[in-house]
Amino acid sequence: MATKVKHVLNVSDRAAKGSAEARRVRALGLIPAVIYSKGAAGRAISVKAPEWEALSQHDFNLVSLQFENGDEVRALLKETQRNFIKGTTSHIDFQEVRKDVAIEAEIPVHPGFEPPVGCSKGGLMEQVLHLLKVECLPDALPEEIIVDVTKLEIGDAIHVQDLVLPEGVKAKTHGELVVFHVIDANAIPEEETAAPAEGEAAEPEVIGEKEKAEKAAEREEAKKK
Repeated sequence: MATKVKHVLNVSDRAAKGSAEARRVRALGLIPAVIYSKGAAGRAISVKAPEWEALSQHDFNLVSLQFENGDEVRALLKETQRNFIKGTTSHIDFQEVRKDVAIEAEIPVHPGFEPPVGCSKGGLMEQVLHLLKVECLPDALPEEIIVDVTKLEIGDAIHVQDLVLPEGVKAKTHGELVVFHVIDANAIPEEETAAPAEGEAAEPEVIGEKEKAEKAAEREEAKKK
């Protein structure tokens, strides 16, 4: 079943590129951005900062970029640049996609349903893989993968090859990689304590006292001279 694009972002064309134009755009409360398309020059656009900050709170890859004239561009989020001093987004890159051409993207993986049964027996569930690389048509791209972990006992694991993916979605991450596993929380290995052999701990003190005595003797000898 095709998945519609849930996330929409209103954008506007920019007349020019360059650092000066980017500063002017930011001064207006906008974020400069570029849409890259295969075989075409990048399209300079701007995004309203509050709208982007609200959207960026969600897990997403595919977004519908809506222009004021009614045009729509479906795109993947390619890269964002942050101003870490101000805590704001300073630039965004999008990659245009076609409905009939498969794309690759990383989607988040989350545990769902009830906790593993192994957790009630002293087990602790660990998530090893948080992002799954997949390949599919844009309309089939899921926002996330929810994994049923309820049947996991202590020592059990779910690998990439065990995941149930939506129709038309193929995992590109290696199938043998562990996504979730349940370990025995009580089976904590004892720390190796390399205790010194009997008498070794006292040796530095003995040497230190000997050195002190020798230096004191040297000082006394110097006074006599």
